[in-house]
Amino acid sequence: MWVLRLLIFVSLCFANTLQEAVEREAQKAFGDLVRIQKVKAFSPIERIDRVELDMEYGRTRALAYVYSGGERHQVLIDALWKVRLFIAQQDIPKGTPIKPEFFRVEERYIKSVPSDLKLREEEFESYVASTHITRGTLLRRSLLKEVPLVQAGDEVEVVYKGDGIELRFHGQALDTGVRGKRVRVKREGKIIRGRVVGKGLVEVVP
Repeated sequence: MWVLRLLIFVSLCFANTLQEAVEREAQKAFGDLVRIQKVKAFSPIERIDRVELDMEYGRTRALAYVYSGGERHQVLIDALWKVRLFIAQQDIPKGTPIKPEFFRVEERYIKSVPSDLKLREEEFESYVASTHITRGTLLRRSLLKEVPLVQAGDEVEVVYKGDGIELRFHGQALDTGVRGKRVRVKREGKIIRGRVVGKGLVEVVP
């Protein structure tokens, strides 16, 4: 009986060591964005030489590969991901420009983070409500409509960054664009191409 208890004790100790090794690698890669619940090895592992992760932020599928004495073992990871959620503090009528002050922020750890929930305050200026959003509603991209941050014919600010310098000047937009879209800007008879990065703001791209 004592032999069985010893084997169970050793097994539990190694399980803790394995989880700690996986947790260390996960913390290096994701910091406090991830919380490891448990790990499960599919075959016995005598020692841990190296751990490689196969996981992405917000994805349910999470694996690790443990290298031990020339062998590679697959380990299943049960992980939770931290996400910032925006919850409406008031009713927001359809067509209203989205502003951070309309929402309270909560941080939660959840099993998976759909792209519909991945939002940042700095993105809000790109959207209006595509439907009536009632108080208490969890904000999702599906409730929003993207709007152009640059309109053709408008005067826009252009920023150039490179080689330790930053230049800013103004020009006239020749295209309409949402965040991330490339547009043309005319300045002193020259055409400059850039990417929309903010309201009336274009960053020069090579």
